[in-house]
Amino acid sequence: MKVSLAAKITTTDALFVFIPQKKWNKKPFGKLLPMTLEKQITERFKAKDFEGKKGEIIQLFPSFKGAKKTFLVGIGEEKEKSELRKVAGSAIRKVKKGKLEKVTFLLPEKRDVLRVVSGAILGNYEFKIGDTKEQFSPKTLTIVSNEKHSKATLNNEIVLSEATNFTRELINLPANMMTPVILAKKAKKIGKGTALSVKVMGEKAITKLKMGSFAGVGQGSHEESQLIVLEYMGGKKSEKPIAFVGKGVCFDSGGYNIKPTGHIEEMKSDMGGAATVLGLFQWIAKTKPKKNIIGVIGAVENLVSSNAYKPGDYLTAMNGKTIEITNTDAEGRLVLADCLYYAATKYKPMFMIDIATLTGSAIAALGYDITPIMGNNSAKIQQVRNAAEMADEDVWELPITDSFREKVKGGNTDLLNWTPNVSAGSPMAGAFLEQFVEKTPWVHIDTAGTAFHTKSEDAITPKGATGVMVRTLKHLVQA
Repeated sequence: MKVSLAAKITTTDALFVFIPQKKWNKKPFGKLLPMTLEKQITERFKAKDFEGKKGEIIQLFPSFKGAKKTFLVGIGEEKEKSELRKVAGSAIRKVKKGKLEKVTFLLPEKRDVLRVVSGAILGNYEFKIGDTKEQFSPKTLTIVSNEKHSKATLNNEIVLSEATNFTRELINLPANMMTPVILAKKAKKIGKGTALSVKVMGEKAITKLKMGSFAGVGQGSHEESQLIVLEYMGGKKSEKPIAFVGKGVCFDSGGYNIKPTGHIEEMKSDMGGAATVLGLFQWIAKTKPKKNIIGVIGAVENLVSSNAYKPGDYLTAMNGKTIEITNTDAEGRLVLADCLYYAATKYKPMFMIDIATLTGSAIAALGYDITPIMGNNSAKIQQVRNAAEMADEDVWELPITDSFREKVKGGNTDLLNWTPNVSAGSPMAGAFLEQFVEKTPWVHIDTAGTAFHTKSEDAITPKGATGVMVRTLKHLVQA
């Protein structure tokens, strides 16, 4: 779908007029609204068959001249800025249902055009494997508004929204179509022909780097684990990079602590952190920010076989710390441990963020709409909060206390990968990861509840992968 901005209405298959929920008047549209349309809208308000409620859509008869179909779209009371994004998604869903190819949105003044752009692109996304003829996408979307934006600003929003959909697609693909090797190929494709460098290392290199924690998780699979490293140096040579580390468990059976029915079916989504990092780097490759940015992804499968690691095994991480495996389903932190240490010691970043679908406790603590964050630097945690607020995404800080730090210590080993009888699993995992970041300012983002929704959906997010945090990480880079 090609998106553009315009200063007036032109010929279109469908015209959608966005109207706030209040007493009707033409003023917010200025000269953009034709008199014939103004009269029709006034009649609809008088008849009380349209009130401008959020998501309310009605069709006008006869249609405005120059448009095959004309619709009124309610944008509600706009108590939250993010509502406009969902309203645009609702309109696009209507477009898709009616298979309308050329579409125009008419907005009142002082409405965020960029939220409408992103809402339309996100609402246009659908995941389907099989008969692709059933999928429909409009060819063009023209947004008519008094608000002006540069081509670069518009392009940035389009690229970001497409990157979010790319992240969704990676997560939604089944595990046999998104293995560690395939994920690595996707990463290389992002970098092809751009200023982004992508290096992929297999199990020999992982072993040579002494990443025993990461290697242990993947030893039960015939699919080779992959260490994916992305480098983008758009800033000054003297400037330290910001590093993003993603958990890429392409399927998580739970290992010998196997997951039960009702949970294991969703475990193709356990590479959500890696997909988010790749979505961010797709945006980076296309928009070329003047920053130095590193991505490190540990791609692996956690399966059961005669070669799989077992409860009671001891693993040695890259930093030399020994880990007793008390639960093979606490595998994500083992992958991240070596990846974090690698990023911290090789690149010495000014700031490091890891993102992972890590703990079920994240859901118990904050549900499916709020993402828990934690870390070792209050200023950096606040930066993530600020970026999330700009992105219209909800985050909440959980604490990593000395009590948690004590509980991750082992008896015969330095660390336990899981500590029994501790309900606060998210900060426990955070305390474990903290052991591998050296002195680097670091924030951990746990998207276990927010990255993949099997039961709920809305106008911009169908069931399945949400693409959460891509937008937050983008704002973090720009800040």
